[in-house]
Amino acid sequence: MPTHEYHIEKFVHGGFGLSHTQDGQVILLEGAIPKEVVTAEILSSGKNLLQGFTSRILLPSEFRIPAPCPYYHKCGGCDFQHLEYTRQLQGKHDILQDLLRRSRHPALNLAATGILTQPIASPQQTGYRQRIRLQVDSQHRVGFYKRRSHNCVSIKNCLLAAPEINTCLKDLLQQHFFDKLLFQTDTLEILLNPSNNRIHIVLHFKRKPRPTDILNAGNLTQALPSLEKIIFTGKTFAASVHGSLSFTLSPIPSYTEKELSLSWETGAFCQVNIEQNLILIKTVLDFCRIKKEEAVLDLFCGMGNFSVPLAEKAGRVLGIEGQASAIRSAKQNSSLASQNNTDFFKSPIHQACKELVQENKVFDCIVVDPPRQGIPGLAREMSRLCRKRLIYISCDPATLCRDLVDLLHQGFTLHKLQPLDMFPQTHHIETVALLKKNTPS
Repeated sequence: MPTHEYHIEKFVHGGFGLSHTQDGQVILLEGAIPKEVVTAEILSSGKNLLQGFTSRILLPSEFRIPAPCPYYHKCGGCDFQHLEYTRQLQGKHDILQDLLRRSRHPALNLAATGILTQPIASPQQTGYRQRIRLQVDSQHRVGFYKRRSHNCVSIKNCLLAAPEINTCLKDLLQQHFFDKLLFQTDTLEILLNPSNNRIHIVLHFKRKPRPTDILNAGNLTQALPSLEKIIFTGKTFAASVHGSLSFTLSPIPSYTEKELSLSWETGAFCQVNIEQNLILIKTVLDFCRIKKEEAVLDLFCGMGNFSVPLAEKAGRVLGIEGQASAIRSAKQNSSLASQNNTDFFKSPIHQACKELVQENKVFDCIVVDPPRQGIPGLAREMSRLCRKRLIYISCDPATLCRDLVDLLHQGFTLHKLQPLDMFPQTHHIETVALLKKNTPS
């Protein structure tokens, strides 16, 4: 069978290197870098698209480096480790730029060359994750899924995890109490509490924990001083106990005048890169430019990551979130900050927006930080609810570009696009978009 050479043209969404076959078919390859010449193993083929992975590098990029993690070629987590960090950042910029151009909307084509800035680098390129989620296979081995499979790669440490997490994982693997708990565990999460550098563990159990399980967990926390809490949860039962984690947001000149403590319940959402999250918060505050008399709507508000800092300056902040634990944390964080200008309530976001429109509510600024699926079908409501500015924080550039087109059609103008590298060593990118409501002429 002949070996075909592929000339990699650019990065595209998903972190793939794009090339074309001799007859014009598009081919997307894992592990390839623009300007490289490679051979590939094809995994799937369609009429106009082939997908596969790089099998041999004939002409390597000047930016290619040896992957620092020993699990890189098996684990499915980090797909950019073979790239110098500066080229990782450029690659993420290029992926977002490519999606903007492919949208074929004139304003987004202009944004691709005009207002799209270079990504803000992460303060740490490794050891930045405050949380990791590990699989437990049928042999009770702990690890991550292999690439393109649900088979488990057993690991002893993770390059991206905080050092305290790796130390705890190493100690856990040497404890027979931990081995006993793994028999009923599907997945487990190891979380670092930034406030005291101690560890929380969430065990996703196949059944409700029995007294013996609770005893083993207690023995484990006594054996490992770094362990602060072990929590059992499962599909058929709620967590029997709750923990909380927190970090401190230092005063931000012109926005906040005091330290703010932001906490969330163990297992609830928080950005895994805490240091970069502090930069994200400041970026959002800069984009909001809130004045004292202005009202803010924070959608997918979580534990108040943006709501609480914004409330230090805004006249009024309304936060809406679908997760009950996040709303509990947001209320607590606002109360600890002695704020009396906030309201938080639990609701599906689409439903809440429709109700706010029906009530003729209008906000000077809207902050929206959705999950990967974005905000499909909400552009009209955003236009009705927003008086001046809309700040959209996205973790998926494809759904961001789709939603930006809808928002532009509903009377918004795109003014800034600032990517932030929340996830070094991967193709994933966080982006903050500033849109302004067009005023009638």
